[in-house]
Amino acid sequence: MEVYLDVVFIENAIIDLFLILVTLRLLRLKYRKGGIYIAAIIGGIYGLTPIVDSVVLSNAFLKVIFAIVMIVLSLKEKVLRNIFKATVMFFMLSFTMCGVMFISLLSSSTYTISGGMNTSNYSIRWVMISLLFVGVIAIRVYDTIKERAVIDNFIYDIYIKNDEKILMLKGFLDTGNELREPITNLPCILIEDEYLLQLELKKEDEYFIRYKTIDSSDILHGFRSDFIKIKGKDDSAWREIDAIVCGCKTTLSKENDYQVLLSRGII
Repeated sequence: MEVYLDVVFIENAIIDLFLILVTLRLLRLKYRKGGIYIAAIIGGIYGLTPIVDSVVLSNAFLKVIFAIVMIVLSLKEKVLRNIFKATVMFFMLSFTMCGVMFISLLSSSTYTISGGMNTSNYSIRWVMISLLFVGVIAIRVYDTIKERAVIDNFIYDIYIKNDEKILMLKGFLDTGNELREPITNLPCILIEDEYLLQLELKKEDEYFIRYKTIDSSDILHGFRSDFIKIKGKDDSAWREIDAIVCGCKTTLSKENDYQVLLSRGII
């Protein structure tokens, strides 16, 4: 019998990707976008082990290890309890999927006592793989639309003017950000350095804001610009605010949805 390795790999990768997405969705766990695809590739490669016919690679313990690795790669938050729950759920869904596949195989086969089971046409397999692939796309599209809807609700237009320089940017309202300049008690907003450097800022007007996170502490360099106003999606007019503008070395949004991080103190 001819076996195409690329076809076997793609089939297993699609099945694993579907199982991982459904597992994490059922448990309401956040997943890494790149991690789920890496996990599916690993699952697709491991699905080739029956062709190798290796006792070591096919033992139950190694299957559990591979499943745990796939779950760990997919999860955003590597909490031991979540890893355990997701692994158990992954195997439960895998067993269910195996049952469905086996029933579909029986429906496409003939069985006699003397000749055993004979499968001449298993075309329903392609239908099921196609449905799983459509399911993967549907889940990803739904999650993407949901994420975009959440982000859009917290996006504001930002107008910043300092001397003759004007910036028009997008800002994201970080409800967990309560950073304030201690002397003026003004909220701090973070702007990517690429845009902050476009403003004409005077060194003598610089503020130093000390901040502390769970595992580190540092000092932000901030400035008080001449004029700042914001406008939300549901706002009918611009609203002037007073805040300290601080530089940020990192990119705030990988998709460039926003370039400013707003403190909830501005609302």
